[in-house]
Amino acid sequence: MKQIINIQERYGAELHTRQLIERLAASLNPADSYLLDMQGVQQISRSAADELYNLTHSNIHVDIINLEPFVEKMFSAVTKGRFLPRQHTAGDMPIVHCATISSVLQQLGSL
Repeated sequence: MKQIINIQERYGAELHTRQLIERLAASLNPADSYLLDMQGVQQISRSAADELYNLTHSNIHVDIINLEPFVEKMFSAVTKGRFLPRQHTAGDMPIVHCATISSVLQQLGSL
């Protein structure tokens, strides 16, 4: 039987840090199964959502239920981001490649 953990009661309506989810994970027994009830959790940071994703893909059996709309969107964005290639754009700044420490120092000195 799965143990239900009411996240809003335990941690509040706003989950802002990765460390909070890490503390939750540390309190769970890998031999048990859990339902994380997110009802009432209105905000979650991207880093907390990322750590929650890690928890759902760990050796601890965890399912998440009752996601509020914003939390569901953030968790979905994190999940989709895991499967998309990362693209880095240079913007309007030139990229300088340095092969030695002295060339790095020279470039930094020119700023």
